[in-house]
Amino acid sequence: MADATGTAAAGTGSSADAPTAYLEGGSRRIDQVLSPAFLEGLPDLPADELRSRRELAIAEEAALAYTRRLVDGRLALLLAERARRERSERAVGLGERSDEEIVAGLVAALLRPAPEDERGSQDDAAREVVDAKDMPVVPSNAGIYHRDAERAFADIRFSDLGSLDDAELDEHAGLLSTLEQRLTGDRGRVLKVLRVLRREADGRATG
Repeated sequence: MADATGTAAAGTGSSADAPTAYLEGGSRRIDQVLSPAFLEGLPDLPADELRSRRELAIAEEAALAYTRRLVDGRLALLLAERARRERSERAVGLGERSDEEIVAGLVAALLRPAPEDERGSQDDAAREVVDAKDMPVVPSNAGIYHRDAERAFADIRFSDLGSLDDAELDEHAGLLSTLEQRLTGDRGRVLKVLRVLRREADGRATG
């Protein structure tokens, strides 16, 4: 179980490298779920406690996924505005790139490679470890992430993006990209915890 705990807490690939909101010894839900102690002694846990831990991790995963979708939507608006400006420059002879090349370049500069592919992969992983009937329709206690997102959104004039100069637009996109990476990384870590809990629950059901 020590190996499973280490793997779940640390993660692999981009999730392990991404920033995290986890604080060792903290009392928030994410601090509990990502603590190595959360997965210790699983075989000896009463069924009710195992179920409680799964529910806690499921709620955290849902909150992360929900907030990431909010951030992705706002980030898409910034990227679309940047692409619009690129098209305007191209129209007066300052560039020859296609729309697809413009968007690909912006994604490469402001985001990790193909973030939508990773999000889809995480959505698939969530469906593997969480039964549809157990997935919250509305995530609970997502306030911590909403506050982070609202702070990131606060200085961005989404109703008038044309009033932002290029430097401001890129700065805001960079900040949202960093937040998106943190949410994605933590969601990946929580999904690893859920896989361990799911294996334990399935093992008991078939044993």
